[in-house]
Amino acid sequence: MKKSVLLAACFAFAASVFAQKSQIKAAVNYLNDKNYPKAKEAIDAASIDESTKGEIRTWYIRSTVYLAMQQDPSGEGKDFYKDAGVSLKKIIELQSDFEKTDIDKRLFAVAVYYYNDGLTAFKNNNYDKCFENFGNVVSIFNTDASKRFMGRKDFDTVARQSALYQGYSAYYNKNYEAALPFIEKAKNDPIVSSANTFLILAEIYGLRKDAASQQKALADGRKAYPQDKSLQNAEINYYILSGKSAELVVKLEDAIRNDNNNPDLLYILGTAYNQMANPKDKDGKDLAKPTNFTELFDRAEIAFKAALSASPDHLDANYNTGALYFNRAVGINDKMNTITGTTAADLKKYDALKAERNEWFGKALPFLEKTIAIYDGKLGTMKPEDKDTYVNAITSAKTIYGSLNKTDKFMEMKKKQEAVK
Repeated sequence: MKKSVLLAACFAFAASVFAQKSQIKAAVNYLNDKNYPKAKEAIDAASIDESTKGEIRTWYIRSTVYLAMQQDPSGEGKDFYKDAGVSLKKIIELQSDFEKTDIDKRLFAVAVYYYNDGLTAFKNNNYDKCFENFGNVVSIFNTDASKRFMGRKDFDTVARQSALYQGYSAYYNKNYEAALPFIEKAKNDPIVSSANTFLILAEIYGLRKDAASQQKALADGRKAYPQDKSLQNAEINYYILSGKSAELVVKLEDAIRNDNNNPDLLYILGTAYNQMANPKDKDGKDLAKPTNFTELFDRAEIAFKAALSASPDHLDANYNTGALYFNRAVGINDKMNTITGTTAADLKKYDALKAERNEWFGKALPFLEKTIAIYDGKLGTMKPEDKDTYVNAITSAKTIYGSLNKTDKFMEMKKKQEAVK
């Protein structure tokens, strides 16, 4: 998410701009003395007085008072800027070109306050307030049918980000229908589009049971962000959960026939077979293994190894080959844990499973160690998702070393694990 826009503008007011009536004059005097409570009291009275509420100067001074209160240290966490915004809109209603440069500067300041409060609401999971605040940013930008701020790239960017956040806030609030138009628009906007935009869009279409649109969102996302792991996995999972695994495999194998040394295509094919062998539901929970598990497992292994033959340092292929073997070992370990008897037959069965488990652990280690070694050279420059993979590789290697009673290596992995937390 974007960082808060920092606002450092100060708004000066020249008391000589207008001839003053009593309340307005009092407000200006209090303002100059920084007696904001009294300035607010005086200008609020002027804004409802019949003799002054229709005058531009009233609302101009009112916007000045409220912005001054907002920018004062005592205004931290307050929302005086909202009343400043109301006053500025009133000025535009009365005379749209009045002190336009100054008024636009103030409107942008108000928009920035809404933006920052929107971010705070988003971080606090207050999605209703988040949606409202970002909507106000967009509303200010659209003043005079978007003509007022035409050519203002800074405001244009903030407005586009705000519209995206409206979509995000509606989505996380589970108001998917409200989120959809915002996310649809954002996916085509180069300023705010991201892989996450397509992932959310695909999920919304999935919830609507619109398979065609869901598949298109994933395909468009993969085309726009071909290296994004989350989109790769989401597309593969879509085909599997839709009962279209064979279609996916045919699609990948056709592509590989035309580019048989492409490590990325081979890696994705391996991932597809792996997910078919170890299916999960939409919430990531394990489903029953298919009857052809061994065949699918072997095909995943072949594809991953082909990817590594083409590119030995391919991070994803190294990690997922290690994970493929590691998870096979974990499955066997689960069987070991079901043996509670102490007969000779029970112990023989336990020892046989233990030997099989350790064999798979031994196969996993070189690939996990390679993954860790590659990431060790990238510390400080890793993306969050890469850090997750790095930690998972370390954790898996530590588990293996512990099971194999390799204490020194176990402690080495433990130290690495603690260093990246």
